[in-house]
Formats: sequence, structure tokens, C-alpha cells
Amino acid sequence: MRTIPALVVTIGLVASLTACAAPGAGSSSTCAPSGAASEAVSARGAFGSQPDVTVPSGLTATGTQVSVLRQGDGRTIGDGTPVVLEYTLVDGATGEVAQTSGYTGSSNPITAGSTNAGALGKALECAQVGDRLAVAMPKSALSGTAPSRSAGKAEDAAVFVVDVQRAFAARATGTPQLAGDGMPAVVLAPDGAPGITIPSWPAPEKDEQHLLRKGDGATLTAEDTAVVKYTAVTWGSSTTDSTVAGSSWTDGSGAQPLPLAEGQVVDGIRNALIGRHVGDQVLAIVHQQGAAYAYVIDVLGAMPR
Repeated sequence: MRTIPALVVTIGLVASLTACAAPGAGSSSTCAPSGAASEAVSARGAFGSQPDVTVPSGLTATGTQVSVLRQGDGRTIGDGTPVVLEYTLVDGATGEVAQTSGYTGSSNPITAGSTNAGALGKALECAQVGDRLAVAMPKSALSGTAPSRSAGKAEDAAVFVVDVQRAFAARATGTPQLAGDGMPAVVLAPDGAPGITIPSWPAPEKDEQHLLRKGDGATLTAEDTAVVKYTAVTWGSSTTDSTVAGSSWTDGSGAQPLPLAEGQVVDGIRNALIGRHVGDQVLAIVHQQGAAYAYVIDVLGAMPR
């Protein structure tokens, strides 16, 4: 099977909290409960700035717990929602800060419920933009240890204090449009994930772009970093079958930050997105490395400049 060529030329597609990744994490939309461990956490300081976090010495946890320290009133986060956040991670055993997001306002989004976002992504579900959360979890959740190994047994806690700064739509929300003649058929799953059926005839000789959903959000420019989800399939021929070459819907990565500056992303994708609007869904036929690919790209947002 051919693999998808990289969308991004000079930087990686995603920079997320991979230390929290745990296989299969976040597959359910059930909200994480509050508990004694998360309720024992306090944090002082302005929202969006690194807080002074206090945890009791020797704090332990048996599962992921979430308490709201500051109530927001923005978008509610569900499974599949891309979220921009700032965080401070504290060792529950010592009370010392282990890591922070940097509080620079430039953190890449993570996707609630995605495998890459791990236990933290699961904890974000049901929160609202503007919330400051205290998230307590067993340290094993940071390294991907299977929950069954410590189920019901208290262990040293890892504590996140999270400021939920921004969230994007989980899928393209624009009005459906008709693609051009001869283009692949696209059918959406209930969560918005596209299924792409390639026709029997050859691919167009040149790159093409077609609008599948028309949004009314901000217009993307070459200075933007778009937030997208995508699926790509190879355009088969008389001798080769079409195959799924990559999909952020199914590979656990969730939404991707995609810089649109020249040289940062392959031209076929860049040309398909510049001038589009947040809420659009775009079908792009792109020729890469001697093969044709059909991309369906949901434009979910743009990162602040």
C-alpha cells in the first residue's frame, strides 16, 4: 500500500501532548467525574497565565478526575473537538511543577477524545471554553499504562491545571455544495468523517479543487495556520486499486495545524486552501510523487497570528 506523502514540507503536522498518549483513550464521550484528588487542587493567578498551583503532599488518584476551578461560558467541548489550551503539570507526590505549555499563546490544538491527546484529551470532554480545570490522574496515564493494571488502586497523581482558551468545530459546518462532474463521491459518517469513492476513469491530469461545503467563517490567507481534518485516498487506475492513504479522522491524531506559508505545505494543498473559509469542506485532487490523490479537507479554524 502506498503511504500518503507528507502534507507539510518543513515542519511536522502536529505537536501535541504526546506524553499523555494512551492507546484507545478518549473513545467514549462520558464526562470525567470530579473527585477527592481533583477537588484538593487549588490555583491562583490570571486565566491564560501560569498559575501558582497547590496540591496536598503525597496526592494519589485511582482514575482521571476533573474539577472546575473557574467557570467559562464558551463552546462546550465534545469528542472530536480541537482545543487550544495552556497547562501546568504538577507532580502530585512532591507538589513540584514538572512541565508547562509555556503560556505563549501559540500552543497547537489537541483533539478531545483522540488517541494522541490521551487521558488529558478525555478529561477535556464536557468542559467549556474559558474554564480553568484541575485534572488529577494516575501517573501511569502519562506513560500509556493500561488502566487495568492499576484499576481501583491508588497511585501517585499527576495534576494538570488547564486553561481552556479556544475550541473549534469538530467538523466542517458549511452548506453542502455540488462537486464538479467526474469527481469522487464523498459520503459522511455521523461524526463527519468522509468516505471517498474514486470513479473508474483516470484522474484529472492537473490539480483541481472543488467546494463540498461552503462556510461563512474567516478567509484563509498565506499568513494563516489552518486547523483541519482530512482524509486522502489514492486515485486508482486500471491496474491498481484505490486505497486510503491517510486520515486524521481515524489515525488517532485528530485536527492538524497546517501552515499555509509558501514552502510549508505541498502546493496542491496550499492552493486548495488559500482563499477558503472556516467551515468549508474542500475536495482537492493533488498530484504528488507521480501519483494522484483525492483529499477531503475540513477547514475548522485558523490559529491566532
